[in-house]
Amino acid sequence: MKKIFISAGEISGDNYASELIKLLPDYRWIGITGPKMRESGCETVERLEDISVVGLIEAVPKYFRIRKAFKKAVNELENGVDLLIVVDFPGFNLKLLEEAKRRGIKTVYFIAPQVWAWGKGRIPKIAKNTDILISIWPFEKEVYRDYLNKMNFEYVGHPLLDIIKTETDEKQFKQKLGIPQEKKIFGLLCGSRESEVKTLLPIMLKAGELIKKEREEIHFVIPATPNVEGLVRQIVSNSRLSLTITTKKDFKNPSYEVMKHSVFSVIASGTATLEASIIGNPFILVYKVSPITFFIGKMLVSIDFLGLPNLIAGREVIKELLQKDCSPETIAKESLRYLSDENLYQKTKQDLRKVKEKLGEGGALKKTADIIKNFI
Repeated sequence: MKKIFISAGEISGDNYASELIKLLPDYRWIGITGPKMRESGCETVERLEDISVVGLIEAVPKYFRIRKAFKKAVNELENGVDLLIVVDFPGFNLKLLEEAKRRGIKTVYFIAPQVWAWGKGRIPKIAKNTDILISIWPFEKEVYRDYLNKMNFEYVGHPLLDIIKTETDEKQFKQKLGIPQEKKIFGLLCGSRESEVKTLLPIMLKAGELIKKEREEIHFVIPATPNVEGLVRQIVSNSRLSLTITTKKDFKNPSYEVMKHSVFSVIASGTATLEASIIGNPFILVYKVSPITFFIGKMLVSIDFLGLPNLIAGREVIKELLQKDCSPETIAKESLRYLSDENLYQKTKQDLRKVKEKLGEGGALKKTADIIKNFI
């Protein structure tokens, strides 16, 4: 049985990688794993939950853990693997590609890093150490145009179109969580990393208190991933807000259920905002990191928007509340504006449908599995 090492550093990558593993059961899988990858049968060298972080300064406390994880991954390459697949997470994975190439191991970059947003200087290194780059964005071929003679480039479309599935209607959702049927659901999606949850959830809860004063019919629901569930429960224990926490014990994909049944949501920047766009209910994006991280990021980034839906649309489809604007007062004010302006609400739903249409036709994971099978 051929052996594939796969490295994902974020929950979104775990989502994509786990589906890929299921489509290729005839190989032995080992790697840097998330919960879904482990459920799919991938052996674990290190858990991605222990090394994933947002921000430069925020990464400092995890530096030694990340370094240790990298050494473990390199040791596994030394033990012999037939293929290395890396999923986004360039800070870690680019170095791992380099180590694989030194050992003559075939390499695939699945979900190319967003070098078009920042880090164009990484392109030569990606091209040098990657045999096949699998892209989910149609415009990326142009980005890598000067390097297509050094690696194979494959565009497959966006895997989220295959992955996003829900299992309940609104009535069932409320029944399962014990929420009165007359209540309107409001989603609070504070991220899947400890650093995000610690920063954003207290702000969201305070915003929720302001929203509740104006909208008594609102009931807040927080989907929590297994790695942050304890932290979420600890933070909400100090809140006066009536809310429900939902986890994998309740639904296969609690975040998708919350996005689907929420009249509105506040969502941490990241892949979740694209998932919410596909599901189609209006939301706002929030983002807050240390001032130093934000300052450095602003110098490096060459894009007009942070949110993927806005980048895809080429304009502001969803409101982005960054740094100082990510405050309880502003979050509450913007949320209430959407809930009270039916024209704005319906226009946002229309705009999100157009974002979904730009993501391709589906089948990305099957195409990726076929590429890998042929290559290995």
